[in-house]
Amino acid sequence: MPIMTVTEALKKRRAIKEYDPGFVIPEKDINELFAKTLLTPSSFNLQHWRFAAVVDPAMKTRLCEASWGQRHIRDASLVVVLAGNLDAAESASEYWRHAPANVQDRLVPRIGKFYEDDHQLKRDEAIRSASLAAMSLMLVATEMGYETCPMIGFDAPQVIEIVRMPENWIPVMMITVGRGTREPRPKPGQLKVEDVAFWNAFDGEPVR
Repeated sequence: MPIMTVTEALKKRRAIKEYDPGFVIPEKDINELFAKTLLTPSSFNLQHWRFAAVVDPAMKTRLCEASWGQRHIRDASLVVVLAGNLDAAESASEYWRHAPANVQDRLVPRIGKFYEDDHQLKRDEAIRSASLAAMSLMLVATEMGYETCPMIGFDAPQVIEIVRMPENWIPVMMITVGRGTREPRPKPGQLKVEDVAFWNAFDGEPVR
């Protein structure tokens, strides 16, 4: 399979909700998908992301029910429940274990103090880092020839219960992965560069 450029993957990736329910993604592909996703950057290298790789049909059915009957959750080969770890900073020494000792001694205590007693910052950081991982996962899946769909349309407490999400992890989104059964519809309308990018400040001239 030829390797896509990032631009090619961005152009090809679309939200697909129709999947072949009989298709099963090989376990080695799922492992590769996550291994490449872990190359995603994160704040202070805390790697807040956590994944439940749901392939069990009964669990997918329960997740479908918790998502108001959206059948692509049931039909997709893989449903990734993406969570953010609110307590990632408490394990900073583990994430920096391969850094030189002087770097660890200087940086790890600073990380703890930066997040200490700031629940909102912890939550924001977990969502930011997990969202970066979500985009990486979808681009890697596209490169591997799979279709994806990110979604937030679910009952969070039910999903937490179904996947037995630990305390102090928060649900960020779910992503379905599988073999699509239709071509994507045309994009409904993209904003132009000048609508969203401005030189130097948001009241500056548009980038054209």
